[in-house]
Amino acid sequence: MKKAVMKRVRLLFQKAGFFCALLLLASCTSIVEDSRKPNIVWLVSEDNSLHYLDHFHAGGAKTPNIEKLANSGITFTNAYSNSPVCSVARTTLATGMYAPRIGAQYHRAYKKVDLPENAKLIHEYLKDAGYYVTNKSKTDYNVELGGRKTWHASSKNASWRNRLQSDQPFFHMETLFLSHESSLHFDQDFVTSQLENLALDNIKVPDYLPNTELVKFTQAYYQQRIQEVDSAVGEIVNALEQDGLLEDTFIFYFSDHGGVLPRGKGYLYESGVHIPLVVRVPKKFRHLVAAESAIQVDGTVEFVDFGPTLLKLAGIDLPDHFDGEPFLGKGISLEEVNSRQESFQYADRFDEKIDMVRAYKKGRFHYIRSFQPYYPNGMHGNYRYKMLAYQQWRELNNNNELTPEQQQFFQQKPVESLFDTETDPHELVNLADNPDYQSVLLEMRQLLIEQMKSLPDVGFYPESYLFEYAMPAVSQFAVGHEGRIAELIDISNLIFQPYAEARVSLNELLTKGNPIEQYWALIVASSFGDEARDLMPIAARLVFANSEVVRIRAAEFLGIMGSMNPQPTLMHIVNNTSNPVVATEALNVMVFFADKADGAYPVNVSAIKPAVDGKGIAARLTYLKQR
Repeated sequence: MKKAVMKRVRLLFQKAGFFCALLLLASCTSIVEDSRKPNIVWLVSEDNSLHYLDHFHAGGAKTPNIEKLANSGITFTNAYSNSPVCSVARTTLATGMYAPRIGAQYHRAYKKVDLPENAKLIHEYLKDAGYYVTNKSKTDYNVELGGRKTWHASSKNASWRNRLQSDQPFFHMETLFLSHESSLHFDQDFVTSQLENLALDNIKVPDYLPNTELVKFTQAYYQQRIQEVDSAVGEIVNALEQDGLLEDTFIFYFSDHGGVLPRGKGYLYESGVHIPLVVRVPKKFRHLVAAESAIQVDGTVEFVDFGPTLLKLAGIDLPDHFDGEPFLGKGISLEEVNSRQESFQYADRFDEKIDMVRAYKKGRFHYIRSFQPYYPNGMHGNYRYKMLAYQQWRELNNNNELTPEQQQFFQQKPVESLFDTETDPHELVNLADNPDYQSVLLEMRQLLIEQMKSLPDVGFYPESYLFEYAMPAVSQFAVGHEGRIAELIDISNLIFQPYAEARVSLNELLTKGNPIEQYWALIVASSFGDEARDLMPIAARLVFANSEVVRIRAAEFLGIMGSMNPQPTLMHIVNNTSNPVVATEALNVMVFFADKADGAYPVNVSAIKPAVDGKGIAARLTYLKQR
């Protein structure tokens, strides 16, 4: 059932529950209410999908402490992070709201956004209800908090042990940095020195990666890091037991998103968003879950559900602005949770790399929609390519030494991808063009369209536009632009028409539309590729438009068509714009063309002198200078 429908049902039951309570009060001579509140601990490892743990995926790391949690609780086999990158995923987790609804979907935000009116971070509701809330110690939210202190303690020393009263319930969140992507930023000397310490014979490399010694070493070393995470989990559980709190405390173990081998973190494949989730259920509060020990739940849960679950377990009423539904707590049926099948996922800007992608998972099928399919997944990002495995993969591609499956990462993406994750767990066989799956494709496409419109998804406005005209109150902007966003989504969907039909609308939009309509019409034209060559004369005029984002997209389209060197136009925009996001967007396109194998559009890097500063700008310039 879709989230919005479930939310309406929940509100109806809440209202009905009020009258039922009156009837119960009238009929019962006495009611004994258990006033105890459970403690809750979230243990969050960084950058690992469930594929790295043998508990979920045969061949992964052995994690006896995490398995011990599962033996006293629940293993969720279909948990998703919504976003494949840290700040966006953590913002989703902390707010209980889909990031594209509030403008928080950009990793390393140029401006942080405000929460919707009257909304708070999840742990603030617990704090208001008397919980002692602590964080050790990562936050990384994309929302502006106005300097208010949302945690009782948020530091490397934060602990439940510092609460003033021993019987005060607590919520403790702890990030386990051991598995972070940066742990794989080693050099070749490190690989050479450590090779003899790692057994590579049993390492099974995903089919989309080259089966080289370096890739196998990287995976084996990372699984070793997962074992260190497991040891850290064991130490925290032991501390709770020593304090006599273990059977008063729900313990959640999960990761902040997927990763970390290439094509994991940052991408909306299963490897980027399918996370491990184990919940230990304490004996004293097993009545809140109504389940036996060591059970498995195959229903789909996602990060927007975690906050509602937290408040449900604590007996706190759920705010109306949540996008998710609780999957544990009094009155929540695990049978119903097992029936859930759907997850919505999103990826936009990752540091300086820009590429808008949305996805929808339903049961065994995973649908991925690329709105800028001409950008290959392998387009450069500085942080990503610090990893030797990434560097080797690209080098092998440049030398034509990869299999077709391994080359996909560096090629133009399909507009639509449809994967059967049961028969194709590595998501290499795109069923979108298979006649036998057309009904599934159309259903998944429509589910995603409905989801984006219902938010509404502010990602259909360029980030540079939101930066200038909407931030920080993006959620308020979204409410006032629902109709316009729906229209922009419809423009993007022109790609599904035969070009002979779509060109009429595209021509009208390019000649008479407003700048944002022209922006999307040019993206669709670029997605059609050579079929849209008859639009080149209009695009050539739009290179001189007043709107910078239209000029960027017009130059991009003409560059793809091979009719104009886009670099001088893009460079002029970078050197003159006062909007740092515009400069980042233009440099993103410059890198796209600079990376193309034919080398048709070289860049005069010495002539790039940005008028504004920004981390994304600096990162792109660094790369262009090093090429």
